[in-house]
Amino acid sequence: MKTPGSIAPYILSLCLIAAGSSVCASLGKSLMEDKDLRVPVNPFGINSSPYGEVLAMAMQGSIDTYWHSGIEQAGTSSQDHDHPHQHTAECGHDLSPRNQATGLRGRMSGFLEGLAEASAERTNPRPASRAQIFNTRRKIEDKLRFAYQLDPAHYANYNTYHFFLTEPELGTRPQLTPQAAGLADKTIRYCLGKNDDPRPTLTAAAAAGNLLELMFTDRAAGKSRFSTRVMREYLQLMDQCIARYRLISGQWAATGQWELLSPMRRLEAENRLTFTLKVRDAAENTILRLEREE
Repeated sequence: MKTPGSIAPYILSLCLIAAGSSVCASLGKSLMEDKDLRVPVNPFGINSSPYGEVLAMAMQGSIDTYWHSGIEQAGTSSQDHDHPHQHTAECGHDLSPRNQATGLRGRMSGFLEGLAEASAERTNPRPASRAQIFNTRRKIEDKLRFAYQLDPAHYANYNTYHFFLTEPELGTRPQLTPQAAGLADKTIRYCLGKNDDPRPTLTAAAAAGNLLELMFTDRAAGKSRFSTRVMREYLQLMDQCIARYRLISGQWAATGQWELLSPMRRLEAENRLTFTLKVRDAAENTILRLEREE
């Protein structure tokens, strides 16, 4: 039988946790109130840590939700869903009847699906104002940036954030292209510093491809800030990233580390490599065309 004194360590631990939480909350509040604070805040060192990588992976469902929310907000002015309407065969919606849930498990599943749909359903019959749309996009952008900061090497988080920044109908910050270019450079440096996993090299290759796309867009707009020589340098960087992926991937195959991942993750890496190679070939063809035009 435990004596009353045996609970003293637990009480002491709870007191220390409470004291630490209070200090953290008070200091965090002062940091939030400091408008002149410019340093990147990284509480508990979670960003770019193994814990951050796990959280970034866990946020994939939320990332998909944030992205589609931004798409819907961007298309608010051009869609006819700002007001309720009767669903007919001409409205373009799926009118096929759903399978009726049977049994307790089926009814609970249907109930949870109904709650999920209700949480995302717009109930205001009036269209969102420009200020509301802007505020929603800004919140989405902040959440995408937070997911990227957790794990800058995560392929999906980086590319989602990049495309959000470079799409004028979605992004809310001024001078989006320089910001996206800086994001790509930062991502490349971070990913090439990781030598224990082949997948970040695909993220670096994607970032190099995004920089090439920005250069092509700049040239198409009638500007010539980037020569084909600079484009060739970034194409070579893509080749280096792809070669590094194959090198580390071969090491993983030799040591059986690929087998530690689920088949879905392995297929995901293969699909991303295939897509990266297609982007690389398309970029080279574009550079060849621009060189002929010079």
